[in-house]
Amino acid sequence: MDIDRQDLKKMSELADSMRGKTEDEAIEDIVEMIRSGQGGMTPERFKQLAKTIEPMLTKSQKSKLDKIIQEL
Repeated sequence: MDIDRQDLKKMSELADSMRGKTEDEAIEDIVEMIRSGQGGMTPERFKQLAKTIEPMLTKSQKSKLDKIIQEL
């Protein structure tokens, strides 16, 4: 799967918008943004991107990503 600059920018903007929130609040907001289309990608596209970046994440980051995917 190809990740382009636009995808990386969307993910970066999504992460930036979560600063200052608790983990649970951030996960809820991310899930809602993706479901509603505000995140700039579909749940399916997010899951594809997650699979691509997962090998580069720490155990803690993978756990958080898994929570988001489960909610989607």
